Amino acid sequence: MIFRSFGNTGEQVSLLGFGTAPIGLTGYQDPQFDQRRSEDESRAALHAAVGAGITFFDTAPAYGNKVITGPWSTDRAAERLLGSVLAQYPRDGFFVATKNQFDRLDPAGIRESLEESLRLLKTDYVDLFQVHGIVAKPFRADNWQAFVTEEVLTTFELLRKEGKCRYIGISGYREGGLCAAIETGRFQAVMPQFNLFYRGPELELVPIAQDRGVAIIPMRPLTGRLIFKLWQELDAGGAGQTDPIAIAMRYICSFAQVATMPVGMRTVREVEHNVRVLDQLHRESCASATTSDKA
Repeated sequence: MIFRSFGNTGEQVSLLGFGTAPIGLTGYQDPQFDQRRSEDESRAALHAAVGAGITFFDTAPAYGNKVITGPWSTDRAAERLLGSVLAQYPRDGFFVATKNQFDRLDPAGIRESLEESLRLLKTDYVDLFQVHGIVAKPFRADNWQAFVTEEVLTTFELLRKEGKCRYIGISGYREGGLCAAIETGRFQAVMPQFNLFYRGPELELVPIAQDRGVAIIPMRPLTGRLIFKLWQELDAGGAGQTDPIAIAMRYICSFAQVATMPVGMRTVREVEHNVRVLDQLHRESCASATTSDKA
């Protein structure tokens, strides 16, 4: 497994991460997927990821089935599944990231959300606790603090001081607000939508993150499966030999500030395939570097 620095934290994480949205959400990117009937397969995929050397796991309370009653709007299936698997291994071997319950941004709600995450993840702390910017549309440089208020930030920082999380991050769909947020110096990681099809972060966010030592965790690094649809149109006859996953990975890995790419995976086969693709890209990169040095 290939590892990269997690910003300026001194931590090392696997370049290939495991994104848990697909194993927690019924029908996510696949209308036929039934989360409740696929839990054994999902656990097998998580075990395969551990066996392959993946250390970064990203999850969130939102990654689950909707519920009508109860303190939370989902059953938080992804956190529960991840906790059931990682509890079988030494805790210090993993970098676990979760987010707040996106519709509870009051101090009590943020704290209760993290406490519930810790219970489901079967751990005393998470490595990264992120502001879930799922509802922050628009999320511009001039209005992000209306969403992520000083009260919200102070609550996150207090939880960090208490040892319930080690680092603080922020996610969202609009890099303008994310750039303004990380320029405050109060975040150690940022999760923007960033892939071969959505390249906006190249313009400002990547340089700012580099300057601030903030780790970039790209959202939908493999384009949320859109690259497969494009490839089917371009190669309708199936004659091409290029793996579209390799194309998407090559692009996002070219940015040194990208610490890890949390790829959504549901099966052992997907885990093994993604590991092989990344390994091959690494081999090609090393071979190219060697050739350049000789020249």
